[in-house]
Amino acid sequence: MRYNARELMHIASEKPSYLFDKEGVLVFREREHFWKNKAVNVERWCRLKGNLLFYMKSKNKFSSPLGVFVLERCTISSSTFPNPELSLKIQFELDPQVQYLTTLSQEERDAWLAALQNSSIEALRGRFESLRGTIMAKTGQDPVPGPEPPGLLNVNEPAERLGIHLHPDEPILELSLACSELITPRDDRRPNSYVQVSYVTPPGGFWTKHSQTEIIEATSTPLFMTTVVFTAGSRLTVNTRVKLSVWDVKDRATSTMYEIGSAMFPVKDIMHADDHRLHLPLKSSEGNTVGYITILSWELSDKTPMPISRSPSPSNKRVLAVDESLFEPVSSNAKYCSLSRDVVLKALYESTTTKTYRFPTTAGSTLSVQEFMAETKLSFHIPIQLLKILIDEEKQQVVELEDLGKLTPHWEQVRKSLLDHHLHLVHEYTEALHGLQTYRGPAFKASCLKEDKRFEFVPLNLHLQRMRVQLLEEEIASATLSHNTGESTDLHNVYDIVTVGAMAAHTLGFKQGGLKKLLSSHEDVYSPKGSGTSCSPGQSHSAKARDLLSSIQALKTQIMYYSESLMRSAKDLAPGDMRRALDSLTDKTRQLVTVCEDRLLDYAIHSLKAARPDYIATTPNDEGDSVTITTGTEDDPTAKWTWEGDSFKPKSSQSSWEDTLMNVDKSLDCIIKKVDQMTQQEPPANLINRTPKKGRKTSEWSEALYPLQQTLTQCVSLLTEKVQQSLTFLLLQDTNLDCWLETPEKKRVSVSQMDQSKPSQSEEATPEMETSCVSSRLQELQNRRDIVFSQALSAVVAGFITKLRTSLNDENFLRQLYLVGLLVHYESLLSPHADELGMLEDMVVGINDLRNVTFKIVPASSTSTHDLLPVLTGTRTGINVRIPLPPGLYGLLPAEIRSGMLLRIQPVLFTVGINEKATLAEKFGNTSLQEIVNIENFSRLNSYYEQYMEMMPAPADVDQPHQTRLAGLLQFLQNNVHIRKSKNVEILQQSAEICRRLNGVRVTGCKSAKDRTAMSVTLEQCTVLQLEHMMAPQIFTNALDCMRSEGCRRENTMKNIGSRKYAFHSLQLMAFPKNYRPPEGTYGNVQT
Repeated sequence: MRYNARELMHIASEKPSYLFDKEGVLVFREREHFWKNKAVNVERWCRLKGNLLFYMKSKNKFSSPLGVFVLERCTISSSTFPNPELSLKIQFELDPQVQYLTTLSQEERDAWLAALQNSSIEALRGRFESLRGTIMAKTGQDPVPGPEPPGLLNVNEPAERLGIHLHPDEPILELSLACSELITPRDDRRPNSYVQVSYVTPPGGFWTKHSQTEIIEATSTPLFMTTVVFTAGSRLTVNTRVKLSVWDVKDRATSTMYEIGSAMFPVKDIMHADDHRLHLPLKSSEGNTVGYITILSWELSDKTPMPISRSPSPSNKRVLAVDESLFEPVSSNAKYCSLSRDVVLKALYESTTTKTYRFPTTAGSTLSVQEFMAETKLSFHIPIQLLKILIDEEKQQVVELEDLGKLTPHWEQVRKSLLDHHLHLVHEYTEALHGLQTYRGPAFKASCLKEDKRFEFVPLNLHLQRMRVQLLEEEIASATLSHNTGESTDLHNVYDIVTVGAMAAHTLGFKQGGLKKLLSSHEDVYSPKGSGTSCSPGQSHSAKARDLLSSIQALKTQIMYYSESLMRSAKDLAPGDMRRALDSLTDKTRQLVTVCEDRLLDYAIHSLKAARPDYIATTPNDEGDSVTITTGTEDDPTAKWTWEGDSFKPKSSQSSWEDTLMNVDKSLDCIIKKVDQMTQQEPPANLINRTPKKGRKTSEWSEALYPLQQTLTQCVSLLTEKVQQSLTFLLLQDTNLDCWLETPEKKRVSVSQMDQSKPSQSEEATPEMETSCVSSRLQELQNRRDIVFSQALSAVVAGFITKLRTSLNDENFLRQLYLVGLLVHYESLLSPHADELGMLEDMVVGINDLRNVTFKIVPASSTSTHDLLPVLTGTRTGINVRIPLPPGLYGLLPAEIRSGMLLRIQPVLFTVGINEKATLAEKFGNTSLQEIVNIENFSRLNSYYEQYMEMMPAPADVDQPHQTRLAGLLQFLQNNVHIRKSKNVEILQQSAEICRRLNGVRVTGCKSAKDRTAMSVTLEQCTVLQLEHMMAPQIFTNALDCMRSEGCRRENTMKNIGSRKYAFHSLQLMAFPKNYRPPEGTYGNVQT
């Protein structure tokens, strides 16, 4: 570029600010030294004038100019890196380097972004054409006289005729490319070639880089598997010119390359070609022919993938003949739907990236493969809803602790410490909720933000990876024949994988390990002497107390419901309805009494009684005499006494537990006797519709039952209130006892021993200090577990809804859903070493907690995005996810699901480390956790399979005789999880295939779901193409490199760290299994 430096310096230094479009401080991210890779942030004063962005040496507005950006042939957009709320980036064409700028506030970011995007000549021309078109539409005349504007290739015209508009990301035109007779300067070397595609639409004068193919090595006749797709947002015209530049890559590691030659053609040429094929010569910069390139055009549709054809538009202008099935409203029969057109998936996903390929098969046909990657709105939606539930639950626990009443000084100290713990969590979660609700930015959390506390509840780099396979040529012919004979043949297959980073509390660190280790060290081992309590294996007293409380609350709700039903039946004088309501009421009340006879509950009630200030215990002394010990002090005014006979005795203000249970039982007996008496006689007609004191119309039966019903409900309420207090105290007691059980012997200490012990002066402060310490540890444990659960829940909800929508027409899947539940398969690539060991320990607990999650499908009130998002209800111990479906899709569900049945999932986790840290763990560390996790989860998977085979009418693989049966796959997997083999990735591959056969949801992740995850996802996609669709085995490696070099996962690295390179280095890759290594030139030493 030629420029006048002195003139530019003068323009940049002009004093009046009004001469500039915008000015202010921007933070530049640039390298500290040219020989170092470390980046630093530098504040500079910037001034924008037209399409020139000047930046100064410092943030002082009077400092001298340092440089200028000419904002042409570039893309300016917001960026998640380095700050998702304040950053933007400038990406110039043909330049791999990206310039990141950060503002000082979100308002400044938005203002700078608008000013920079509108500064170029192209933006000015676009506004000009927009205004010109608006005036022409209103006046019918062109305000700017000139030649007739070119006819638009209006891709939306067929849709507009049907009243539907295409999404800008919708692909409409696909080009396949192949080269022949490529010539290089050295005859002894064959080129490593790829094609770069650019286009320009007149009157624009700048080429826009559109895409590029993969690199094919050492051949003069490359056939590229990556195809070129133009979307509806490209706004092509018949005069749009496409430029194909063929490059030879001499060194992939250093990106050393040169241009062999190029060819250009207008879109109308390929539209007019008889066979929709162009064969063009490649011209070098000197004008010599250096080879040939062949272009084949295809139309993308949901039906037969025929080449594009010409059809006249109403205005006699040629348009692309797009299949009208693209514009049909989404119906119940649309099994495989686009993410941008399906009403359900569109509400969940955005920012879709699309890549297309064509692969040959062993049968000589062609596979058309579309690869999608999309962000999900659930990354923030689910954590926001969960935080609201957690805040309400913490507040409720504060109320329950305060309702315990007066306790002894020791227990008051314990309660105060626990109250501080709950209030602190309320404060932290409220701040986190506010931050997520006010967040404005991309719908995913970038890997560079994994330790940002503002987003600790948000899953890391959560995306949906979708592959859609369409069969061509011979399959199309057979499908057409089947269609003519009335048989239904599906040419499409969709494979979804949810990718997410390690579901772990990155903000809390892993110095002390992860959740599995921390929970084991704080395991509840309290078993008080003489209590006689018993818990199921692996279940703590705290867990059983929560289960008891949940069961009793549920029974109370049912008792209240049936008692009201009984009263309504009595009012209507319906003996049959009264008898049925009474039977249900009796059954639920008897269940309540039975549950309340649990020994743990009896112990909790006596423990709470012993913790009261006025409690008196009588114990024998050494001489055998009775000695009375009180937990209150001598001047304690709460102790009340009454004179009975010849001595003072304590006066209890509350009835005993046995009396409370007896009152419930007796009040129920009174109702039963009264109803029996009533139903034995006909209701007197003159007693109907009498009006009691409150003015309600009622009968004599309801008047007679009303006081008995009120007595029962009051007794049940008193019973549940005592249960609530007692179990709350038991939880408080277990919290305190943890601090006394930090000895190797894990001593058992009873409540009376704690309250009656008299420590020495040096030990008096120890219990309070220990209580505070334990409360702090429990607070961190609870916080860590909530963070991990939030991330795991977001991923599983996204996978569940996507699988449900994709399989709505599959009757076997819907039957499996309510009979067996949905299998969710987590694949972890974390290494059991250092921090990743802690991440794995977090994931094990978080995924295990998902077994308490249930799903319920409900009809949506409307098809708006807000009404189609899932809703969370429940508590930590039982989250229910309500999934709304539009009425047309909801009607496809079986009656069992529509009746409100709760659907469950079975999560399983298989983990194998594949990087150099896994090698260290195998050679010098300990891989026992990895082995235990795989063995335990194989047992769960096998149990699910046995239940599936028992409940489902036909096995999942009866229609796939050419593949290994499920039973055989399970046997292979069992053998692999029980043998010690270095980096045994067959465990991951076999368990993933079993999951697909069992209609499960696939979830894959590593630390950041960016690099190792990309290797795993692309390997799985190519494996599916080979096993399920007979992709030619000789191109397996080429297809794998193609997806890794030009597929969606490269774009994922760009979104996360601003670089299209995987974060690997050559030495590190030597430790990777062969099929998990990326092609050369796609990796480098970048941020993880």
